[in-house]
Amino acid sequence: MFILLFAFLLLNCEKSEPENMPPLIQQVNQEMLSVDPFTFRFSVSATDQELDPLTYFWDAGDGNFVEGEQAEEFTFTDNQSVEVIVKVLDGTGNEAIESITINTELVRAGVDLAVTYQEMEGFGGFGAQDFPWTDGPFTSERFVSDLVDDLGITILRDEVPTNFEIENDNNDPGTIALEQFNISEDHSGHHRHLGTRLQYFRDIKAANPDIKFVASVWSPPPWMKANKAVDNGTDENSAPAYNPTPDSNANQLLKENYEEFAEMCVAYIKILKKECDIDLYAFSIQNEPRFSQSYQSCLYNGEALRDLLKVVGKRFENEGIDTKLFVPEDVGHYDGIKSLVDPILQDAEARQYVDILAVHGYAFDGVTAGSQDAATWQAMYDWGKPYDIPLWMTETSGFENTMTGAVDLAKAMYTAITYGNVSAWLFWTISGSNQLDAYNLMTASGEKSKRYYVSKNFYRYVRPGALRAQGTVEKDSILILPFKHPSENTATVVLINTANQDQAMEMDLEGLPEQMVLYRTSENENCEQVAEVSPDNNRFILKANSVITLYGNY
Repeated sequence: MFILLFAFLLLNCEKSEPENMPPLIQQVNQEMLSVDPFTFRFSVSATDQELDPLTYFWDAGDGNFVEGEQAEEFTFTDNQSVEVIVKVLDGTGNEAIESITINTELVRAGVDLAVTYQEMEGFGGFGAQDFPWTDGPFTSERFVSDLVDDLGITILRDEVPTNFEIENDNNDPGTIALEQFNISEDHSGHHRHLGTRLQYFRDIKAANPDIKFVASVWSPPPWMKANKAVDNGTDENSAPAYNPTPDSNANQLLKENYEEFAEMCVAYIKILKKECDIDLYAFSIQNEPRFSQSYQSCLYNGEALRDLLKVVGKRFENEGIDTKLFVPEDVGHYDGIKSLVDPILQDAEARQYVDILAVHGYAFDGVTAGSQDAATWQAMYDWGKPYDIPLWMTETSGFENTMTGAVDLAKAMYTAITYGNVSAWLFWTISGSNQLDAYNLMTASGEKSKRYYVSKNFYRYVRPGALRAQGTVEKDSILILPFKHPSENTATVVLINTANQDQAMEMDLEGLPEQMVLYRTSENENCEQVAEVSPDNNRFILKANSVITLYGNY
């Protein structure tokens, strides 16, 4: 009896054993390795529940399975769409099959350097090694080398400190007492004094004497304003209506102090020349004038900004100052910024003092990256076109600290340069903080973001004096920006792949240098030289979500 029971239990145990399961394929990947000939690397991720050893069979599109490894390379001819199949076996007769489709399409691109548009004045951004509201450091040999020799900035923007004229210099706006302006003392509630920045300016100028220095006013000194403060006195940011008869809460420059304000602007320019031998290239009388913020700010409408511009422009003229004036330096929200531009350009006296129209590449809140569409950029450019007034983009940020964010930044640059014909592009803070975020390109310690390297694809290889030229490309997901540099006898082509797939490119080099170096920024490359392009070797890979620059001498 016992023997029969044991046999029955044993039989049931054998019946309950699970049958061997087939392998599981998690993913099949492909990577384009070369385009002449087309070569791809395929890999498969697979597991077996019983931990049986796996074998791999590949069909490279010809209908035949050949045993291989977990990763294999295959070559293909041009202009094919091929389904590559992998079969994974576990040695017990079980198998799993998966496929991936590749394309060997060649996308052709070319340029016409005889068709040209705006002349580029430069690329750059704001600030020192660390923010002006910190204890620094504000300069170092490494920082200067990064900006000038590596990134390649050609425009540097800074602020006029709100404590620059902490008290009225002499109660006579017609007579400047330079020794009364503050370049040595900090004051509570203000950013660091101008003296903390002077060595930084000197170091940058020494590294590249041709860099254009520009400055913006965030707020006049408190004593010039209705509310006697550098900000709006609250924790909120807003865009209120301008009050022609301001009360003591208004974050506005008092009209009776317009001449004093103009005197301060002249003093800033003269002190930069005296202390650093810098001829300030351009000056903005107000950063984002439609906004009254919890940080340094001052509110204007179009008429007030126009009237102030007349006073400052006339003072520059009388002083023999040739520093350019740029306005309105506001967020590129079409109707809002137009309300600032129209009163200025429609007034002949004010218009004569406008050297540059400047916009900021943000959404309406002033802090979110918001590249305007092509039509809006074109409209903003058209405001100044009848008067030969160029358009600049003087501040943007908010792009994620990822490769996707870097490509978004490149797309924003493309849109502004192509449709807005902007001749200068400035990021917000080039450097600052202890960590990378959406508002800086690198940290104060020198850690660089993908946005830094995508910027380098433009900054370093598109120099002042370059002329944007005509470019063509066969695919909408690829953007092209060509430039020629008559004075340097060089040419540059920037290509942006906005898609999630690698793309094989064929570059028509007609009109371009016969030898061009290819620099690529991708998920695992940082504006690195990866190839040389010539008439006999004009095919290359434009990786998914990447930016490349072709640069060569004639």
